[in-house]
Amino acid sequence: MSGLLRAGAYAVGLVGSFSAFSIYGIPQLVPEPPPAEERVSGAMTAEEFVAAGGRIYARACLVCHSGLGDRAPKLDAIATAWRERVADPRYRGKAKSLEEYLRESMLEPSAYVVKGFGKPGTGDTESPMPEATKGALALNPGEIAAVIGYLQSAAGAEVTVAPQPGAPLAAEQRQAETPVGEKAPNAVAALRKFQCNLCHHLPGVAAEADTPPGPDLREIWKTAAGRVVGLTARDFLVESILFPNKVVAKDFEPGLMPDDYADRMLVGELRMIVDYLAEER
Repeated sequence: MSGLLRAGAYAVGLVGSFSAFSIYGIPQLVPEPPPAEERVSGAMTAEEFVAAGGRIYARACLVCHSGLGDRAPKLDAIATAWRERVADPRYRGKAKSLEEYLRESMLEPSAYVVKGFGKPGTGDTESPMPEATKGALALNPGEIAAVIGYLQSAAGAEVTVAPQPGAPLAAEQRQAETPVGEKAPNAVAALRKFQCNLCHHLPGVAAEADTPPGPDLREIWKTAAGRVVGLTARDFLVESILFPNKVVAKDFEPGLMPDDYADRMLVGELRMIVDYLAEER
């Protein structure tokens, strides 16, 4: 009996030791809180305003204006480039200053399309970028002004915009003015939201048909980085989603995949899908 008690005490002690080690000996993984929506306030200082614009730009614009690939032009030299663009005979806008040009470019992106960056087949007369107040961007006037201020500052130009008290600034106001649908909580939900499984086999998402009409993407992470010279796996996936007819998979016809995801997909959803598909498995 005493031997049984000793064995039991040993077992309890052993379990306790493992439990204590798991709690105190192994570093605990604390998930980061979700990023907060950027809020532009009329009470901000000029520096805070420009900094907020930089964060909005990184969240909503940098995915295309990174300078990698040919999705959208890089904007680091915009302080001088805008004059050349408004002087171009192809220019159809009314801007007379850098501020006006940047705002016009965000609200009327097809007023001027930099050569090589137009929608395929339009002769650079139509921009693939959605209007900044709609679709994937859905920026409100306060956020647009902040992005303009950031781009002016980053290009070394005078910042001519400032936060305006009383303007619609909160994220809730933006959603009320521009319904873009509820953001998918994760990549799998986003893939289902945009019905990607109707046309593709996907990792972790069952296809609707045994033989879907689109390429099998379950192992796209193995080949994405080598599809286009100079593009990383993530850059290639972004391009394939936003401009599906630029590189068409072998044995598949162009025009099968919708080309309006830039108008319908939130930037956060695009990033989740790209990160998920590029993840090594």
